[in-house]
Amino acid sequence: MALPQYGPALSGATDLRRFVTGIEDLGFDTLWAAERLVMPLKIHSDVPVGDDDTWASYLDAIGAFGDPFPLVAAAAVVTDRIRFNFGTLNAPLHQPIRLAQTLTTLDVLSDGRIDAGFGLSWVRDEYDILGLDWSSRGRHLDDVLDFLRVWWTDNPVEYKGPFVSLPPARVDLRPVQAGGPPIYLGGSSHAALARVGRRAKGWIGFDQLPDEAMASFWETARHAAEEAGRDPDALRKIIRVNGEPGESVSHLADRLSRQVEMGADEVMVDLVFTYKTIDERLDAAEHLMNRKSW
Repeated sequence: MALPQYGPALSGATDLRRFVTGIEDLGFDTLWAAERLVMPLKIHSDVPVGDDDTWASYLDAIGAFGDPFPLVAAAAVVTDRIRFNFGTLNAPLHQPIRLAQTLTTLDVLSDGRIDAGFGLSWVRDEYDILGLDWSSRGRHLDDVLDFLRVWWTDNPVEYKGPFVSLPPARVDLRPVQAGGPPIYLGGSSHAALARVGRRAKGWIGFDQLPDEAMASFWETARHAAEEAGRDPDALRKIIRVNGEPGESVSHLADRLSRQVEMGADEVMVDLVFTYKTIDERLDAAEHLMNRKSW
């Protein structure tokens, strides 16, 4: 279930506590946060987003967009069991040392309930704003992932890569989970899914991908895992399902069930376009769990 990170559902501490404890009590496994650096009025993206009016409607639907890190920290300290993941953090947009320190701190605050979902962003403008090269984003992500593994396993830490470097430094804050938070990767290309197979615990996909494309991507991940000497059966497939405006809970539940039937190990639902308030989302979440068939 997505955290109330954007729109009118993003409010104060009382509502956040009520939502996350309610979702945990209902039996959900994971709470999810997303990331968006900015919402440009004119977007440049490789992902089709429609004309300017369509994009403006999307901005209106999203509304306010909160930072994922303090949101997850606040949710972690008032929950006991539920895990947290990011769908996704755009790794090249972050200063890597600060990113490593933040994720480690979250792992400690949550008693080891953090997963680290990374992606590359589909908004080219975010790279332009930070002066980063869009064309090298894949190699940049690989370097950040290599650095994080060193940060989470070595002490002192020393690293030299094409995008990240750190002279020998003592890092005493260690993650609760051995080796650091498990890595998940998003993406909808064969290059992205090959990276999943080589170096991630699993893939964060999207239910709006055609069935044939999803199956082909997953086969790419499995093949890459096998080529890297990893067990392809150990890869986890997580599929994001966004509720649509006016969509009934029963129809949404059917979409979730279909993804499980197609092999998803976990489905994540985001209700930002369907239900605006905390009460509406909690009510919908309860109905979804009552209709759960997986």
